[in-house]
Amino acid sequence: IRKQLPSAEHLLGTDNYGRDMFTRILYGGRTTLIVAFGSKLLAIVIGTVLGLICGYYKYAEKILMRILDAMATIPNLLLCLMMVAIFGAGTVNLIIAMAIGGIPGTARMVRNQVLSLKEKEYIESEHAMGASDTRTMFMHILPSCTSYLIVAFSSGLAGAVLSMTSLSYLGLGLSPVIPNWGGMISEAQHLMFGTPHLVLYPGIATCLAVFGFAMLGDGVRDLLDPRLR
Repeated sequence: IRKQLPSAEHLLGTDNYGRDMFTRILYGGRTTLIVAFGSKLLAIVIGTVLGLICGYYKYAEKILMRILDAMATIPNLLLCLMMVAIFGAGTVNLIIAMAIGGIPGTARMVRNQVLSLKEKEYIESEHAMGASDTRTMFMHILPSCTSYLIVAFSSGLAGAVLSMTSLSYLGLGLSPVIPNWGGMISEAQHLMFGTPHLVLYPGIATCLAVFGFAMLGDGVRDLLDPRLR
């Protein structure tokens, strides 16, 4: 039955095609979390590698950081729109598009940590013992940046969920056949006055996810950020 109100058979009712809203919101949450976690993880990995290189090699910093600074001037949502418009919709393309926007911030943070750590005595001792640059960066400097990276990852999840929902709402995120919260809101917005639950439930799911990840990021930052101790 189309546009059915919440009942014992359908906990959150049905949409304008007769599909169960509860099931679609669960599947939409899975899709949203996959894209959010994937994009932040990819941004952290690439940004960390670039930040290590820029902080350790001055000649690389002059080139790479200027490129990253130029990327950082473009609003994240606009950059995602450009990437999705060029490469098309799809889960992988959306993850890559959202990750690109998070790379400059991560790279800059890691670079700053490398600049403060590479002059430490234990790093100079590693050089004196003949350790390679790769070993020094990944075995001795990178572990010292771990807490900052965990904070950056957890804090960025709320923004990733919001960006993914916004792109899906605009029709530039995923294929319409894949359930997602932004797409559900977009499909039902013209019915919101007659059947408001079609827009209300995916909107509430989005708000709860963003709020939950924001609280998680604050908690992790309070726990791990040494500047707050």
